[in-house]
Order: sequence, then structure tokens, then C-alpha cells
Amino acid sequence: MNSFGAKLRHERERRQIALRSIAETTKISFSLLDALERDDLSRWPSGIFRKSFIRSYAASIGVDPDAAWSDFLEAFPEGAEAGMPFTEAPKPASPKRVAIRLSVAWPPSLFGGRFAEWRKRWFGVQESGYKAAAIAAIMRGEKP
Repeated sequence: MNSFGAKLRHERERRQIALRSIAETTKISFSLLDALERDDLSRWPSGIFRKSFIRSYAASIGVDPDAAWSDFLEAFPEGAEAGMPFTEAPKPASPKRVAIRLSVAWPPSLFGGRFAEWRKRWFGVQESGYKAAAIAAIMRGEKP
């Protein structure tokens, strides 16, 4: 009875609490709780979810959640970080990239409905088919 899961199982059985009722109360799947009592963490979530699940389980069987978490970390030193890949912090966008994004996003909002007309005048861009007719109708104040 020296393993972490065996201690939890012993405490739960001593208090005559069914594992199924803990699963229903905590909304943690029965299979995960059963695996915890067998010290099988292969399917357990990582990081804050793992900590939350252990604390919820401990509280539901009447054990101090903080003590249960520290016991878990003693039994599984890599337990808090298991399965959490290291990711670098996102790099800030360069000023050039920000300027490009703004030059693409702002003209339609600055010119409103007249953006298509502005593109035709300055760049010679022609709309084709239905889109051109719809834009022309909108410019005249009509419904397309």
C-alpha cells in the first residue's frame, strides 16, 4: 500500500465511497479514476487539468487536496509537467510586417463603399461579371 494510487483507493474504501459516485460528482471519467488508483497515468491529462483532477478526487474522498497534490508530486516527480510540450513564446511582429498588414486591411475601411472605384482609378483594376454590376449598382445608390 505504499503507492499513491493504493493510498487513495484505501482511503476511499475506508470511507465506503463508490468510485462511480466520485466520477459522477467530479465529472472525471470512471476509467481515469480507476487508472489513478492503479498508478497508471498514461491516459491522464497534463498540466493544470491533472492538478485539478487530483485535487477534486482528493476532496471528494475527504482528503486534503493540497496534501494529495504534494503526495502526487513526490510519487510522480514528472507528474505536473508530463505531456506538456515546451513551446516558445510568440515573437512580436516586425514593423515591416505590421505595415504590410495595415496597408492591406485599412483601405477598404478608409474608403468604405468607394474602395472598388478607387482601385479602378488608381490601379486600373477591373471587376468582372456580377461583382462589377453589383458594385456599380451600389455606387449609383441602387440595390444590386
